[in-house]
Amino acid sequence: MTVRSVAACLLLALLPVADAAGAEEILRTERTDPGHRRPPFHAYEPPPAPHEPRLRRTESRAVYSLPKGLDGLAILDRTLSHLCQRGAFLQKIDGLYWAATPDRHYGVAFSGGANLIDPQNRRQSGKVYFFRDQDSRCQVWIGDQARLTPHYIGG
Repeated sequence: MTVRSVAACLLLALLPVADAAGAEEILRTERTDPGHRRPPFHAYEPPPAPHEPRLRRTESRAVYSLPKGLDGLAILDRTLSHLCQRGAFLQKIDGLYWAATPDRHYGVAFSGGANLIDPQNRRQSGKVYFFRDQDSRCQVWIGDQARLTPHYIGG
C-alpha cells in the first residue's frame, strides 16, 4: 500500500457514514417568506393617518330679517371697521349668525360675546354688530339691540 492509499483509507474511516434520510435533512433548506424583504409601505401608499380630532359641526342661522336694510337701525363704525381689518374685532365664525337684507347678508355678533372676538374689550352692552367682508375690506355696523328686536327671527 502506498502512502496515498493509506491516507485515503484513514480519511474515509474518519468521516461519519450518513444514511440517505439523514443526508436529506441536513442538506434541505427551508424557504422563507419572500414578503420579508418588502418595505413597510409602498411609495404609492400613504403612511397611516394620525388620529384626527373630532370636528364640531355648527349650522349657520339667520337671526335678523331687515327688509329695509341697515338704514336707521345701525351705523357704520370706522374704528371697529379698522380693528376688524387688522383682525382685532372679528366674528368667531364668519356668518355663523347672519342678517338678511334685500341686497346682501351681513355676519352678526352680539355684545354678550356670542360669535365675537374682542381682545381689546371694545364691545358695548346692548349692541349688535353687523360685519361685511371680514377681511382687509371689513366694515362693521353697530345697532341697538332694543331697536332690532322686532326684526329678530332667530331661535
